[in-house]
Amino acid sequence: MKNRVWLVTLIVVLTGVVVAACNFKVPPTMVVLMDEMQVSVTEGGILMSMSVIAGIILALPAGGIIMKTGPKKLGAFSLACTLAGSVVGAVAPNFTILMISRAIEGIGFAFISVVAPSIIALCFPPEKRGLPMALWALWISIGMLFIFNVTNAIVPVFGWRGDWWLVAILAAVMLVVFVIFVKVPEPEADPAEQGAPQPSLKEGLQSVPSWLLCLIFICFATVVSAFTTYFPTYIVQVLGLDVAAANSYSGFMAIGMIVGGLAMGFVLNKVKNRPALLVLCMVLTGAAGYFTFEVSNPNTLLLYVFLAGLAYSMPAATIFTVAPDSARSPAAIGMAMSLCVLGQNIASGIAPVIIGAVVESSGYVWGSATPILLGAGAMGVIFALLFVVAMNKKNSVFQPSGKGI
Repeated sequence: MKNRVWLVTLIVVLTGVVVAACNFKVPPTMVVLMDEMQVSVTEGGILMSMSVIAGIILALPAGGIIMKTGPKKLGAFSLACTLAGSVVGAVAPNFTILMISRAIEGIGFAFISVVAPSIIALCFPPEKRGLPMALWALWISIGMLFIFNVTNAIVPVFGWRGDWWLVAILAAVMLVVFVIFVKVPEPEADPAEQGAPQPSLKEGLQSVPSWLLCLIFICFATVVSAFTTYFPTYIVQVLGLDVAAANSYSGFMAIGMIVGGLAMGFVLNKVKNRPALLVLCMVLTGAAGYFTFEVSNPNTLLLYVFLAGLAYSMPAATIFTVAPDSARSPAAIGMAMSLCVLGQNIASGIAPVIIGAVVESSGYVWGSATPILLGAGAMGVIFALLFVVAMNKKNSVFQPSGKGI
């Protein structure tokens, strides 16, 4: 049983890595795309955001669908969307078709963001979720590290479309693996809930702590999306690095996130007051976010990128670990995850557009976006403090949700 749930976890994480690589193949190719398609920085930001607009629309329905059909079918469908969107984008004759393909990819990104942590939550009891959830929280980091670095080898030979074809092939492989090997445990209901009707979508949305996690994720993802979308372009334009070097530096952040994420997995399994840990995570996120467009010395660039990766690895791992406990019942865990993903997608969809517009309107003074990132960090700390209070109140009334297997 133990080996099986870890095999499922590994496949789920690898599935997420492929979907994340699909989502983040725009930033390392943006300079080439902007030149070939003759689009502005703002339009490039919109292209990045298109993949998460679908996520904003579908995040909550995803939780409802999981409650009705289970996560495996939805996971397979998300990989199919990733495959289809990548193929359409690879053959896109113009920017409009490319935008449409990104919306299709966004459906896959939205669903896997909910499906994967829901499967992991069903595989492990609450006290053992820290490490597997921390591993899941690395899906974006590993996907970024992969696509940012492989782009340097693919684009000079195949152009930006080479990235799209690569992701399509990987999505096809993972779709087969996912369908064959992923076996999802049934949720284990609390004894007091035996014979009770399944919770409705409305009931799943009544958890105040889950909504606070949504708001925290909005703040966290605003800071991170600024880095992942624009940092390569920033260091090309301001620090004078070439595109390949910029992608390598940006991808190095993922190494920091992987190191930090693995460490957080062990920390989360040891720390009992996980909500309080989230406050510290958001303080570090705000501090790292301040320097996104303020670092100006190439000699300190690598150190900053690594430390930023460490800081950014902490909130996601913590949020995904505490999210199941914020749900009102084990069957509502999918809805709690959906609210987290909703926050992630709102920020990932809106923040790049706003930041791109602010930078462009300021005459490409990148520091003009710094107050946005500072504000997001500060609000994240406030919402994390409120989450601590809400969870203390919930735990005084309800037992923690989800027993795992």
